[in-house]
Amino acid sequence: MAVGCVRGALAVLLQLSVWLPVALQCSVSEIQTGQVIRLLNIMVQSENSSSASGSTPNPSILLALRLASHHDSDTERGMLGRLQVDAVKRVQEGLPFSSGTVALYCLAMQASCADPSLTPAPGLKGGKKVMDLRKLLEKKLKEEIDNIDSKNVPLTNYYQVSLDILALCMMGKPVTSHSVQSLIEASDNGGFSYGEKYSVDTASVAVLALTCVKRSIKAPDRMVLRLKILNALKCLIKNILQETTSDGLIGNLYSTGLAMQALSVTSTNYDCSRTIQTLLERAGSGSFENPMAASQITPSLENRNYLELNKLDCKDFEKTLDGSVLPLAPPTAPEGVITVHYRVEDGIHYSFNDSIEVTVPVGSSLLQVMEEAAKISPAKFRFTVEQSSWGPFVTSIQVLAGNTEERTYWQFLTGSNALDQGVGDYKPYDGEYIVAKFSTY
Repeated sequence: MAVGCVRGALAVLLQLSVWLPVALQCSVSEIQTGQVIRLLNIMVQSENSSSASGSTPNPSILLALRLASHHDSDTERGMLGRLQVDAVKRVQEGLPFSSGTVALYCLAMQASCADPSLTPAPGLKGGKKVMDLRKLLEKKLKEEIDNIDSKNVPLTNYYQVSLDILALCMMGKPVTSHSVQSLIEASDNGGFSYGEKYSVDTASVAVLALTCVKRSIKAPDRMVLRLKILNALKCLIKNILQETTSDGLIGNLYSTGLAMQALSVTSTNYDCSRTIQTLLERAGSGSFENPMAASQITPSLENRNYLELNKLDCKDFEKTLDGSVLPLAPPTAPEGVITVHYRVEDGIHYSFNDSIEVTVPVGSSLLQVMEEAAKISPAKFRFTVEQSSWGPFVTSIQVLAGNTEERTYWQFLTGSNALDQGVGDYKPYDGEYIVAKFSTY
């Protein structure tokens, strides 16, 4: 498990000559561009379908589309408008709007040449015609930091706190030293770990956030903070690299894209060729058919990162694809059936441990396995889900529901290994043993 490393400012200063930010050049070759275009097309088609059905837009997908070399301007402009409308609706109607979600909305708007502090809001109370999402994000971050100060944990998690700091920094808003210090202390004191598992996603976004803050520091009275950031970045990069697997993935398949962004803005000895090869192989086998998953790797495959949002030329917002996006072949329906061994287990209170064998068509998702189990024995296998940007998220099984305050959730495993895909994407194989275990993090 990754660990922190605390050193004084003097130790950092002595290392500056050997650890200076140097961009990591790492991207697909021209002949491999078709794979990236295919992933972009998956996202474009998903958002067009989402628009037609009136579903909530995904800011992470808009971020990825805006950072890409090929654009569908109609889709991107439509997404921007829907994000703006949805943000205003959430605030006016008191709908859930976590700090990290506000941050992603701000980043996506900024990438689309729109000022988050001037979000169109016709009909707003008080006669105002715009909503200031930047001020809202400042308020959300303060609530996160206040909770850390009083309870040693954020209201949400450090991934969202990192997004908050990143978004405010990218909007040119000075972030308080206390907020930055809180993130640094969490990175060094186990705040980025869940049990024995290190969160590469959280560490990667923290690297982007801290790098942005470091670059923005000009005042002499904040140089000590800058030195602390440099030391934290060095430790975070070391920890991220320690999570590299033999096939080049960093953490897992779906954290690798953000990790590559983090490595691209700092000096490392990292050779990304194996990573890109593995990502392209997995993309070819269908591992990134989930649009959210695709959005996490496309920027890195073209050597782009979230710190470049301010460098985007707004003129390219008017460009069209001119046929650059490749049409996707319609999927063919597999034939045959498989049997999956499915167990639900209360791993905290030990109140139940129920198993069932389920037969489903080849190619079925884990969600379909769960639905079939619930049809056979509702009392034991009934469950509820919520829609998230990654697809359906299981919130409860039987009477047990995950709780953020108690830090409980439903974990899915194959054997003893946690699944790295959601229930809507993971496709079990014949004879596989799947366990849903109520756990803490």
